[in-house]
Amino acid sequence: MHPLTLDIAHLLAGSLLLVSFMMLYQDRLYALINVYALQAVVLALSVAWQAYAQDAPHLYITAAIALLFKAVLIPVVLHRMIVKLGIHREVETVVGIGPTMLLGMGLVALSMVVMLRTEAPSPVLASTRRSPGLMRPDATVPA
Repeated sequence: MHPLTLDIAHLLAGSLLLVSFMMLYQDRLYALINVYALQAVVLALSVAWQAYAQDAPHLYITAAIALLFKAVLIPVVLHRMIVKLGIHREVETVVGIGPTMLLGMGLVALSMVVMLRTEAPSPVLASTRRSPGLMRPDATVPA
């Protein structure tokens, strides 16, 4: 495996997380649908990269389906519905943007803690844990 394979996978995963936070920030319906389509493109790229990295051609089909339906078809239909119904307004929020972002960051941190605590020791998983910032204090980086 090429050394950049995992780096590109981590870049795509981080991009997916960033775009998800962009969705939390949007308060206009039209812009929210555009960010939803962007998230679908990043998701399809991530799945396609995993198909390449793992030599799994069936994942290319999954990436194509996600790209076709989630990035193209659903946003186009939603945009047409907004125009047809004349719904050009802001999304009503229960709490402000600041608390929403803090809650999102807290949930991401919680998911990382849960994932690291429940992860079974495995030589396959150990080779992917090269980021010292995400490792448990008692974990060691394999050679």
